[in-house]
Amino acid sequence: MSTGAHTVGVPPDGDGAGADLAVTPSADEGSPDAALASAVVRVAGTDGTVGGVGFLIAPDLVITCAHVVRDALGPPREHTGAPAGELTLDRPLAGPGRAAAEVAHWAPPRPDRTGDIAVLRLREPLPGAVPLAMAEAGSLWGHPVRVLGLTRAFPDGVWQAGRLRGESAENRVLLSAADRQGGPLEHGFSGGPVWDEQAGAVVAMVVVAEFSGARQSFAIPTESLVSEIPALAGVLRPASPFRGLDTFREPDADGYFGRDTEAEDIAGLLLRGGLPHVALIGPSGCGKSSLALAGVAPRLRAEGYEVLALRADGDTPPRTALAAELLRLAGPGPHAGDRSAALRGLEEELARHGLVGAARRALGDPAGRYLLVLDQAEQLPARPEAAGLLFPDPHPEALRTLLTLRADFLEAAPSHPLLGAALGRATVRPLLPMTRAQLSEVLLRPLDRTPAVLSYDPGLVPRVLDDAGAEPGTLPRLGFVLERLWEERAAGRLRFTSYEELGGVSGALGRHAEAAWRACAGPADREEALRLLTGLVRLPPGGGAPLRTTLTRAEAGETRWRIARALAERRILALGGDPERGPTVELAHEALIDAWPALAQQAAALRESPGRGDDPTRERRLRRRALAVLGALLVIAAVASSLLYLANTDPTHEPQGTTPTPRAAPAAAPVPAQR
Repeated sequence: MSTGAHTVGVPPDGDGAGADLAVTPSADEGSPDAALASAVVRVAGTDGTVGGVGFLIAPDLVITCAHVVRDALGPPREHTGAPAGELTLDRPLAGPGRAAAEVAHWAPPRPDRTGDIAVLRLREPLPGAVPLAMAEAGSLWGHPVRVLGLTRAFPDGVWQAGRLRGESAENRVLLSAADRQGGPLEHGFSGGPVWDEQAGAVVAMVVVAEFSGARQSFAIPTESLVSEIPALAGVLRPASPFRGLDTFREPDADGYFGRDTEAEDIAGLLLRGGLPHVALIGPSGCGKSSLALAGVAPRLRAEGYEVLALRADGDTPPRTALAAELLRLAGPGPHAGDRSAALRGLEEELARHGLVGAARRALGDPAGRYLLVLDQAEQLPARPEAAGLLFPDPHPEALRTLLTLRADFLEAAPSHPLLGAALGRATVRPLLPMTRAQLSEVLLRPLDRTPAVLSYDPGLVPRVLDDAGAEPGTLPRLGFVLERLWEERAAGRLRFTSYEELGGVSGALGRHAEAAWRACAGPADREEALRLLTGLVRLPPGGGAPLRTTLTRAEAGETRWRIARALAERRILALGGDPERGPTVELAHEALIDAWPALAQQAAALRESPGRGDDPTRERRLRRRALAVLGALLVIAAVASSLLYLANTDPTHEPQGTTPTPRAAPAAAPVPAQR
């Protein structure tokens, strides 16, 4: 690593020795000197009195010592409250430019030698200033460091080299000189950043120099800064901006990037299209659920729609699921102590008044408009009686429906007793894989939203984009590896070495799942663990690739449930709850079915022999599904007739030779009655 400017030990008397070593910023913009020069500020009062230094930790935040602020503003040192008044900040190593600031957070110096921290908020950002990355480096003993001060002899800046030693009882770390020529830090270093050469980031703030007895200097490590000023946690310990395998939902809309065009298109179809439903079609892992919930739903809410989200799981009756969603939105009301009674009451309302009527009563809005998001609609139970609830005919003007469907389900869609007729009244939109430009947004824009200083190692972004490619199922794998890179970041950087060690976009998820499998499913539990995996996937009606499904604690049994909880702690499985069925578990994402070798083998065995396994509860569920499919066959002729009728009477139908309005897949696909 280039050090740029010289580092020296400042003589304790500050008599001007070493004046030829005054600091100039390094020409290497990636060097520590350049980073410090950009972020270190001089803290002065309005009369020009310099109190010391501070440094930027966010575009509008500077951290320094409380006694530096007092010295600049002039109140007595015995005063414990935050002093009022305006401070003037400038960057002595980075050219002209000033900014006004005031105290935002305050921890005064205390008799027990704790505290002495001030956080300043700038009224306007300093042009060109770049905040410093901070790290919690754990054990700091022996780490070589550099610090920058503004002393009497060197008012425009001078370096001190040193080494960190152990922490004191006050959670301050000792800073010793790097060699015998260097002494303790003098006045003018207080509030300055301590740059750790090993961590490549700031790990502490200089706070005090002891001039009586053993002359020593101390600094406050990053973790102690956060302990003293908890509000700094969001800056110095920011939450991950990546969702990993989790679906983006409506509360995550501010952090959802890359699909603005598609979200606007689908929202426009729902608001102004001629058909009551929009079906979003795409392969597993292309981001349908996130687009619907975090992209489209907020846009409809902004237009005055309440959003009801229902994720099909193959087992829960739609009326029960909708009742649970209405209860979540409305609160338990008079049934606060009896959730089951509240759910039963809402189910009765849905049966009596339909979705719009029940929602208006439950939510207290007699003119309410609603967007129903049917996520993973291919898993809707084959219950024809639910058609009038989910897809009423005639369709209320106050209701719009957005379905997400896996592309491999389209062949079976016409024969589905719920979805076949609904798709005949839907505008179908295929969701294409993200472009390279869209994936760049997924990688870069989340970091722009974090209050801390974060970046990727040089060359890592193009490498990730190359590895992600244009495969339709790449998004969950990409989300997973980005979350892991975040967890293993160092000194404000997402590291290239970590990316390669994880296995990259293609390998990280599978490696993690296999490691979790080995840790949680020992030889004694292997058979039960394999049965657990089999219970977490199922074949969809009409065939196609396996889907994830929920498994209850009662269905799993205690041994499998113990294994499931251990896998959930490693984020391979997700625990949940069902109002009727109790605690449940499911795969964290369907991408695991292909990425996780152990699960892929079980899924392959299920395809070859769907009835295998000795779980009697699962056997009963499979039989129920088979009976539902057989019952659906009895209404295929009626569904086909409805589709033909709708196709011939559709007001948007245009004469042959014109460009037709986009139609639902069933209208173009052959249906069994026509074969």
